[in-house]
Amino acid sequence: MKIIPILPISNTTNKKITYGIELFVVFVALVCICSIPARAYGQEAQRTITIVPPSLPLTLNPGDRTEGVLKVINDSNQPLTFTASTQDFIVEDTKGTPDFVPQDTFGKPYSGASWIGIVPDNFTVNPGQKEMLAFYVQVPKNARPGGHYAGVIYTPTSSFGSKSSGPAVQTQIGTLFSIDITGPIHEEALVSTFRPEHGFYEYGPVNVLTQVKNLGDLHIKPIGTITIYDIFGRKLAVLPLSAHNIFPQAARDFVNVFGQHWMVGPFTAKFAANYGRSDNLTLLASTTFWVFPWKVTIVILLAIIAGVLGYFVWKRRKGEKEHPPIQENNPKIPNIPTTPTAQ
Repeated sequence: MKIIPILPISNTTNKKITYGIELFVVFVALVCICSIPARAYGQEAQRTITIVPPSLPLTLNPGDRTEGVLKVINDSNQPLTFTASTQDFIVEDTKGTPDFVPQDTFGKPYSGASWIGIVPDNFTVNPGQKEMLAFYVQVPKNARPGGHYAGVIYTPTSSFGSKSSGPAVQTQIGTLFSIDITGPIHEEALVSTFRPEHGFYEYGPVNVLTQVKNLGDLHIKPIGTITIYDIFGRKLAVLPLSAHNIFPQAARDFVNVFGQHWMVGPFTAKFAANYGRSDNLTLLASTTFWVFPWKVTIVILLAIIAGVLGYFVWKRRKGEKEHPPIQENNPKIPNIPTTPTAQ
């Protein structure tokens, strides 16, 4: 039998093996620590609700009646019980957030909750199942033409933080009804703000802020674009306006992003949009803004000035070395004593 000699392991090799074992132990410990929160999170109850549809626009005549179906889908891992109710809503901020209010506290011009019925008004949805709810909308014969706004709200019997497809207010989720009653209405809107976020930009990109205020009797959804031109009138970009409803007597903010980090010069932005029942009304606005990297420009100018001055100094010194000044030999004139003249 051939005996293979075992070579002695050097101290350097021992240190490498020990260091590798320590790294492996630390890695295993970190993996175990990081996996603890994930397991705990996996054991928590997941409550995800899907509302179909999240919003429902309707156009009806005074005295009309319509019916339909709403769906509440329970994507969580436990049964959920809800109470269904109808509430009016208004929008008071510039982000389009619905604010639900009881029927008796809302102004009559835009109210619509009392027109809507829902069956059943109390139900339980098992995990992975859906509940079909029947609704009807009965418009009074003397209903005011224009917009009326309400929602079918599903309030859970126990508080939870839900992920849902429907608009949510605190622990409430539901379907928003936007009902347009036919008839003559007042339609008016204006561009209350159209400007860059800052008056002067050192670097891009630029946030262009647009605010449209609805002064009419019906919600509007302006469809338009923002076109950016350079100083020579060349078209640089066309930015589409996001499609959002604007509640009557409310304003809505829009933000569009233009450009990249390095930009120089004045730019002109022109806004144009259509709105109204027939999309035949226009909104127009224009603004000019500057983008100029002044700090970098100052540094570059100072560097150029320093380079030019340095060049002239170097050229002058080089000329002095090549053509040294000529020194003239002026012999000293001896001091000759003067003799006094005879009187």
